[in-house]
Amino acid sequence: MNDRFDRDYINSAEASAPDMDKLWERISSSEPADTDITPFVSAAMECNARPVGRNTALRGLSAAAVFIAVICAVSTMSGEIPIAESDNAVNEGYSEEYSEESSVRYGFVSAVTASSGWDYNTELTVSSDNSYYTLSLAETDSDAYTGITDNTWSDEYFVEENILLQTDMFLDCEIISSDYSEDGGIIYSVRTVHAVCEEESEFPEYTRVYSDSPYSLKNGREYLLPIQIRNGRYIVVFDNAPQIEFTLDRQLVVHNGWESLSENGVYLNYPQTYPDDFFYDRMNLTAEYSLSNLFEKWEKLRA
Repeated sequence: MNDRFDRDYINSAEASAPDMDKLWERISSSEPADTDITPFVSAAMECNARPVGRNTALRGLSAAAVFIAVICAVSTMSGEIPIAESDNAVNEGYSEEYSEESSVRYGFVSAVTASSGWDYNTELTVSSDNSYYTLSLAETDSDAYTGITDNTWSDEYFVEENILLQTDMFLDCEIISSDYSEDGGIIYSVRTVHAVCEEESEFPEYTRVYSDSPYSLKNGREYLLPIQIRNGRYIVVFDNAPQIEFTLDRQLVVHNGWESLSENGVYLNYPQTYPDDFFYDRMNLTAEYSLSNLFEKWEKLRA
């Protein structure tokens, strides 16, 4: 019995561990003056992006190993070796008050349930012209066509109930970068702000989201994405509409297909980016606390 348990554990550990040989091969092939750590950060994000579930602790250790490798790589390339600072470097940016009891642990955030949510902002501030351009939005280096896919437009109607039934979780996230996938879609690298799940669990702080949309998600901006988990990938549900966007003062930019959010919203003048875009005159601004209505409806439909 113990031998079988040991074998299963070893097999699980090997399956969950990052390919360190491949990572070190990238490191050793780098030029001495090359300070671009993007390949190493990408490897760390791949490690973190494994689906939520079993082997959480092991994934955390694997991710930590990759990040330590990144630090060593950068130190080697720059000729500097950090002394007694590696732990701080690894944890930097994850939690200012790091502890085992903290709700934010290395590389993972605690997902919230739909019924609990978070401390929503109740303010709704409307400008005189109700324009998207006057909203408090994070700066972005993305242009209007960043993240556009090659797919044609879909004639499918947006029906909130249908979208919620397909949604396995909601991901409140900041867009870090985007890249094209082999199938013509977009892979977004994101940082998790809140993960809304049906039950308490842990979710990687950095992960990837797959999209197939003519509407771009802009770097540095925060969005709430309905996510379907398919073959271990986090895929945006119904791409043919603008996604729910957060302003810096925690208000929501939404299209009126989200009935749960638009009930207490106001009309918003929104730019028309694409010739066939018919959502530009269907956009609303609403307060963040409206999310409680959306999550409650989702929870009931999924019960």
